[in-house]
Amino acid sequence: MSHPQPTPHPTSPASALSRLPLPTRSRFQPLLLSLILLALIPAGLLVTSRIAFENSEKTVALVMDYPALSQQAKETGQDPGALLRRYQTLGVNGVAVYEDVVASAIQRGEAYFLTGSELQARHPGVPGINPEWSYLRSIKPGTVERLVRRYGSLANAGPISQAAATGELLPPARYRPLPTTTVTVRGQPWVGWSVDPRYLPAGPNLAQIRTLQARGFVVVYRPYDDQRVRQPGADWPDVPFLSFTGSEVIGARNPRVLADIGARLGTRVPTIIENSPQAGLETLIEGRTAARMFSLNPSWQNNLTPGDVASKFALAARERTQRILYLRPFPTQGETEYFLTLLGKQLARSHIRVTRPVIENYTPNALLRGLSMIGPLAALLLLALSYPLPRVGLIVGGLALLGALGLNGGEPFHSLALVAAITFPALGLVLRRRQLTDWFLATGFSLLGVLFVSALGADKGSMLGLDPFSGVGLTLVLPIGLVLLSFLPRQDIRRTLADLFAVKLKVGDVVLLGLALALFAVAVSRRGNTSAVGVSGVEARIRQDLQDAVIRPRFKEVFGHPLLLQGLSGTLPGSLTVLALLGGLEGQASILNTFSHFHTPFLISTTRALIGLGAGLLLGLAAVWAVNLALRLWNTYGGWNPGWR
Repeated sequence: MSHPQPTPHPTSPASALSRLPLPTRSRFQPLLLSLILLALIPAGLLVTSRIAFENSEKTVALVMDYPALSQQAKETGQDPGALLRRYQTLGVNGVAVYEDVVASAIQRGEAYFLTGSELQARHPGVPGINPEWSYLRSIKPGTVERLVRRYGSLANAGPISQAAATGELLPPARYRPLPTTTVTVRGQPWVGWSVDPRYLPAGPNLAQIRTLQARGFVVVYRPYDDQRVRQPGADWPDVPFLSFTGSEVIGARNPRVLADIGARLGTRVPTIIENSPQAGLETLIEGRTAARMFSLNPSWQNNLTPGDVASKFALAARERTQRILYLRPFPTQGETEYFLTLLGKQLARSHIRVTRPVIENYTPNALLRGLSMIGPLAALLLLALSYPLPRVGLIVGGLALLGALGLNGGEPFHSLALVAAITFPALGLVLRRRQLTDWFLATGFSLLGVLFVSALGADKGSMLGLDPFSGVGLTLVLPIGLVLLSFLPRQDIRRTLADLFAVKLKVGDVVLLGLALALFAVAVSRRGNTSAVGVSGVEARIRQDLQDAVIRPRFKEVFGHPLLLQGLSGTLPGSLTVLALLGGLEGQASILNTFSHFHTPFLISTTRALIGLGAGLLLGLAAVWAVNLALRLWNTYGGWNPGWR
């Protein structure tokens, strides 16, 4: 009597992992691993010095925009000084004061203004009045005469540009006066202007600034950029911070003027406005420091609740090292007071003191950085030699090193930081990918890479958010490519290419591949503080609640780690295991990408990564158990049972 043969189960999920080629165990592996471990010593010392520096920087100034505050005071029938004192009791310790314009002097009664046609109509028959010009007369003695001496045009702009192009010494700036004329009307001199002078920058209101400083406020001065100002910066007030207006700093279009501005800055610290790059700023702060400043567009702020805005400002101070929080009042005083109260509580919870920040540069030890470079170089060589086809690995490794150097203009520290960021997430999975516990090996190598990325990439420019290493976005992409290339079988590469060309894809394969690529594209595009792909309202609320309660982990890691655990468990059928393996690598790559944003304090990034690892591990283990259970149920009870009645 023959017994029916059992229906064979589908291909075992573990077979997808078992079919992947084994790595080559190079005889140099112990040496290279030893070099990586030795290089951790200088890298660890650099990370320790960075943490100490960041802990000393946990101070901010809450700076209120004075024109916006004055407008609110007028609307509520209050004196601006009284309203500012009220906000001072709620934590505001700074004021942003803009440069005066000529219209301000007119409003204060220091000068009288008439258009030429008005002056001519009031005094017909007076010779010399041009109806197309504008006219000013001093009420406060010397006001208009001082303004005449203030404006002009650069007379030698051409020679300056030529000297800058040829590398010659820049000649001093020479100015010609702005065309004016003087007419006497009933014994009073009126100065005529070919341009409307009311909106020309007129210098600081020193009396106002001194009053604010006497009340203990940190003053941020905001000068205007106007090429008609002679000797720009010569009359700036003695304040600790200076914040340029517009999309470029004063002098950005002329190297001589920019050099003069740099000399006239003195001890004033310029600000770097978050998400508002200003041309010429990087050149201006060479050899000096700068303060990161965060603000919100008024129209956007008014569409948010005071709680949402307080959360954003607290996040900027806690996780983006913003040292100046530039505040604007809400439409109502009640909302503003509630916002300031919430902000103060959140800053106190994060142990951030509201005071006048002392801004210093982070300067890593060059010798320690040089020794730390050994780690990424050894890791890249180990990765290359561990490929099933070592010669292919060496070519890939060489191209990766040359590409990193090319992207960073040959600068060695930033180039090796990029090498570390793309190599260490891939190294563990190239060396071992046979079982669930290999996730810990991959994670361990990623965490080692963190130390090298910080040691080599963190410096003054990158921590100010101005000059991180180039190629940060590639840290989410290239590790997957490096692991994918290690799937090449140990055979003639020409045969492998022929086999790939002859593969017959099924509809299911195409759908899975398309879905995987779409998810990967979304994950990569949603990076940084702003991205091309937005978030839903529900996700935005989850993010907000998490960042208010704890340091929010990156969702790429929370979902990436379980996916990698699922792939290494071998439970998914067929090619799904390989897709899970590659997709889950995004979690490892995201760890290094997190630490590549050097304006975020190291301990904040560490906490974020550890929370992501913990949550990902728990979710991953639960998912592996659930998938195993579901597959057992499917294989046992999923078929049609003809005996059931």
